[in-house]
Amino acid sequence: MNVSISDKWNEYLELIPRDYRDVYYTEEYVKLYESELDKAFCVICISNDNITMMPFLRRQVNDHYDFETVYGYGGPISNSYTDEWFQESLVAIEKFFLDNRYICGFIRFHPLIGSAELCKKQMEVILDRKTICIDMKPSVEDIWSGQISSKNRNMIRKAEKTGLEYFIEYDFESLDTFEKLYFETMRRLNADEFYLFDSSYFIKLKELFNNSSFLAGVKYDGKIIASAIFFVYESYGHYHLAGSDREYSSLGANNYMLWNTIKEMKRRGVEQFHLGGGTGSSEDDTLYKFKKSFSRNNINYYIGKWIFNSEEYNEVCEIWKRKYPQLVTRYGNRLLMYRYKGDK
Repeated sequence: MNVSISDKWNEYLELIPRDYRDVYYTEEYVKLYESELDKAFCVICISNDNITMMPFLRRQVNDHYDFETVYGYGGPISNSYTDEWFQESLVAIEKFFLDNRYICGFIRFHPLIGSAELCKKQMEVILDRKTICIDMKPSVEDIWSGQISSKNRNMIRKAEKTGLEYFIEYDFESLDTFEKLYFETMRRLNADEFYLFDSSYFIKLKELFNNSSFLAGVKYDGKIIASAIFFVYESYGHYHLAGSDREYSSLGANNYMLWNTIKEMKRRGVEQFHLGGGTGSSEDDTLYKFKKSFSRNNINYYIGKWIFNSEEYNEVCEIWKRKYPQLVTRYGNRLLMYRYKGDK
């Protein structure tokens, strides 16, 4: 059994069956999130024809390392989900991390691939929230009548009568307008810095994913009032980032945009269109309830806390708690708590 890490791994991703790979595991996607502190790598465990792999962002912590999977989803994926192989590969990966001075890793598990359950022996796996996924295998007519709530259908009909215009761009021509809507929305929601991307992020996304992403939105009297970036990869579609003009919230622009995007996803052969969850874990969350109006097919989203060197990890955390006692209440339950500094 051989375990290694690499900053190039797309060739290994091709060995994973179609239903177990997604855009979030590609080199291009993970490297979107590289920074001065965070570098993209993938751990790869191989034995004969079996392979388990997991991309992540690595950061230095004193003379050690930690890691986290990127914005979106991740976690270990494999071409063999037999319990014996998967557990053996995780044990080998864990030993590799310990031997190479990693203290811990934070994982955002992909809800549709479902490897979280298989990881419970190696790490703490926690249910974070529910997410919504539209089953795209039925016809468009059956999706409309069978998954979309009656109230939502009424909103979409109202939007059509109001004269809203749906548009889709594979060249991201309206990217500047999308950025403004997105940042206005994030500020309105008082979103964490984690959700605030600079312009270079969007430019790179446009360049790297021109075949597997698109920008869609809604215009009213020629003005863009809602817009979103979507991914299409293998059998999966994803609602990635979105923004809208609050002034026009009563028009149902987001409802109208998603319904028309469902039809585009269907045309592209998507089998599962994942909308994600709410801004928090509550099922009363406004965003979650909005997404739920498109399907009652909710999927559990798990996070993983994987500690390799508990002695070193505890020491780093204790130093942070003494230095930033004012941050303990807010961040003290996070695995990577020590990354938060000052008054952030």
